[in-house]
Amino acid sequence: MAQASQDTQPSVFEKVLNALRDIFAPNLIALMGAGILQGILIILQSTGVVQSNTAEEFILSHISEAIFYFLPVLLAYSSAAVFGTNKVLAAAVALFLVHPEVVQETSNFTPNSDFFFIPIVDGGTYTNSVIPIILIVWAQSYIEKACEKWIPEIVRGVFLPVILLSLTAIIGILILGPIGNFLGDLLGAAIAWLTGVANWIVPVILGAFGTFIVMAGGHYTLFPISTQLLATVGFDNVMTPGLLASNMALAGAALATTIKTNNQSFRSYSLSATVTAALGVSQPALYGIIVPMRPALIASIIGGGLGGLYAGLTNFVFYAFVNPGVAAIPAFFAPDGSIANFVNGVITMVIAFVVAFLYVFFMPYQDLKDKEIEEITAD
Repeated sequence: MAQASQDTQPSVFEKVLNALRDIFAPNLIALMGAGILQGILIILQSTGVVQSNTAEEFILSHISEAIFYFLPVLLAYSSAAVFGTNKVLAAAVALFLVHPEVVQETSNFTPNSDFFFIPIVDGGTYTNSVIPIILIVWAQSYIEKACEKWIPEIVRGVFLPVILLSLTAIIGILILGPIGNFLGDLLGAAIAWLTGVANWIVPVILGAFGTFIVMAGGHYTLFPISTQLLATVGFDNVMTPGLLASNMALAGAALATTIKTNNQSFRSYSLSATVTAALGVSQPALYGIIVPMRPALIASIIGGGLGGLYAGLTNFVFYAFVNPGVAAIPAFFAPDGSIANFVNGVITMVIAFVVAFLYVFFMPYQDLKDKEIEEITAD
């Protein structure tokens, strides 16, 4: 009996996935709204309804971009609930990290800087980031426990907030923030190295494991690589082809989930997540379906990997910097008018989508618990 009980204990990997699910679930409604708006804007720009450098483009893009720009604040609040620490102070630490002047100073890092003789390393900025704030709030939970233990109760209400806020922010910007950003940068560096070894490898890796890279915030480190390629050679064959396969695999797995689920709220959510993933915004499908459901996770890896493999072998490229999804199809067309790259792009999408869809559709399916669905759908 004892052995059976041990067998039911979740693995470390499952604990991490559960924590990520609980951290992101409360924020999915905002991510969903922002994702749909981004997709709509992409279509409006692709069809010429909305022009660049106009008030329409500025307002619509910034409504959606603000959610992702200030994502650390939302994650801080929900992470605090998971780690059992003060939610408002956690959000306050995140606000410090994304303060405009802090962002400016960290962007223009001065070597040999120090904080009371403690060296300050170049940790980068924290807007749009995921790992740094989760690490910081996790540390805050331990700092808070220590404060509650050592600060006398009679003065705890006065001294605990300032000590907890200050220590967490300082440790965050000096130690944990740079570590979190380093992990994301490490992913980007590894991808750049692999590209030099064989340019087809990266689309396979991004197609199969793009979900995990997005979780780590590592996809943001690929943006400079993509834009540099577009500026120098006129196309991107590194980042966007693989992430296109990844997004379409997410969409395929989400659509199969839409068909198989018996919960009406989750069906509506999955359908919306299918649309946003197909439009190139992965977060709703990723954190609401792929992370909590193992068959969908496996499907996204297989489908995205096979789609990425085709993209790499055929040297499928993007001729513009856009969200990799259905609305990005205009970026498939080569400047010389040939359609070969367009055809390869469509085939990449079909392979990733269909393989992931079929895997979830034909594998045994089990709905999430009602409480989990309520958290994801915000019902």
